[in-house]
Amino acid sequence: MALLVRTTVSLIVIVASWMNFTYAVLSEELKFTEHTRFEDAGIPVTTLFRNVHSNKLICGYENGEIAFRDLSDGKELRRFKAHGNAVKTIGLNSNGRLMISSTSDGEIKIFDFDKNEYIQGIFSPDYSNMNFVLFSIADGFIYFNSGRRMYKTRSDLTQKVNLVMEDAEVLNAAIITPDRNSLIFAAGNKLKVLNTRSDIIRQEVNTGNSSVKYLHLIGDSLLVSWNEEGSIAFWKYKLGQLDFTPYHWFRAGNPAPMNFSPDGKIMVSGLIGNWARVWRPFEKKVQQEIFGHTGPVTCSSFGPDSRTLFTAGKDGRLIKWISLPEDEIPKDAPDKITKATESISKPEVEISSNNDTTVRLNLENIPEFIQGRKVQSSENIILNTPEIIVYIFDNSYVDGDTMSLFFNGSWLLKNYGVTKKKKEIKLTLKEDTNNFLVLFANNLGRNPPNTAAIQFNDGKRDRILRLSSDLSSCNALNFIYKKAP
Repeated sequence: MALLVRTTVSLIVIVASWMNFTYAVLSEELKFTEHTRFEDAGIPVTTLFRNVHSNKLICGYENGEIAFRDLSDGKELRRFKAHGNAVKTIGLNSNGRLMISSTSDGEIKIFDFDKNEYIQGIFSPDYSNMNFVLFSIADGFIYFNSGRRMYKTRSDLTQKVNLVMEDAEVLNAAIITPDRNSLIFAAGNKLKVLNTRSDIIRQEVNTGNSSVKYLHLIGDSLLVSWNEEGSIAFWKYKLGQLDFTPYHWFRAGNPAPMNFSPDGKIMVSGLIGNWARVWRPFEKKVQQEIFGHTGPVTCSSFGPDSRTLFTAGKDGRLIKWISLPEDEIPKDAPDKITKATESISKPEVEISSNNDTTVRLNLENIPEFIQGRKVQSSENIILNTPEIIVYIFDNSYVDGDTMSLFFNGSWLLKNYGVTKKKKEIKLTLKEDTNNFLVLFANNLGRNPPNTAAIQFNDGKRDRILRLSSDLSSCNALNFIYKKAP
């Protein structure tokens, strides 16, 4: 129902003549809507990879399985046991014929799509703490790491593995440039460019005071890094060199694997809770937060284009999302969306009076259960003021949701029908403890689950978050009041 972020459309065009394509912020406002949900027997998904050469979405699982799915609709084509432990990375050679996969405990395997089977593999505990495996020049070699060490061997995995270098820091991430001439890796707070023909490091770039956790390459000449302290930076790469200062940067919170749309305009990330964030990185803002998972979202991948998105997580669920301009979303969209499991709206649940004995709070003022439903907190918001105004509303389409709000032992709203009109509520916070605002679903509306947008100012900026509840659990925000020093 309610999508997370209220966006203001601005026509911003960033032309990068030094790249193979132009970055242009879309003038239309796109909203991702859940289309199909796949339940994978509860097996957590660890990684997703898009193979445009064969129109396959490749899924890696915590139990070592790998599944091939249709990139367009997400339907599973084949699943097999690939590794003894969780799949950590998946990659392709230059023409997409070979797939290389790895685990963090030191196993590497190569799959041949023409033969439809694994053709080579190596394993050694000496290669544990592996964060990347990449094909190199003419696909004849592969590079991989083990903690602070980088190794190189022939891609048929039949020859000796050679130690290329050992760094003072753990190698957290790496990418190979499309021409295969450079391997760019992150070691501590530095980006290092290695010449794959000589295995000599030709450049080091300092990114700041914290370690780089994740890397991504947009096109062939824009490297994206995400540091531990929350900064995302974009670095121009040309003629084997990175610029020493970022082309663009912004703060985005705790680092997570990044996924960019094929046109480079939209970024998706997870690991912030049971939802994923859709970013407009060149506008430095969150466009939307999408909900549908019951566990942390670990990975994402776009489909054939920027309007199809897949997310997956620790709940073992894979969700396909589609996007349309807001003015193209039909009002009866929820009835037209196909789901693997249809939800049926149930009768409304009546809320009893204040100080309900079925509400269970622990000694830290945390509501654990409300009328038998488990309370799950989505985010902690620290404030230095004892009062805050919040606004409850629907910033998407109205589908008949009614809800009640529970706060610090009292019901603020009962059986309230959420509309586009903002409902103002004043919250008075207790000092140095938890102050939970809980959304209790009275029904599920036409498009489960029951959701509402919550707008407030945290003292630094306006924020819009979404609470999402069903008939078995309640979603909540926790406000913590601490006096300013």
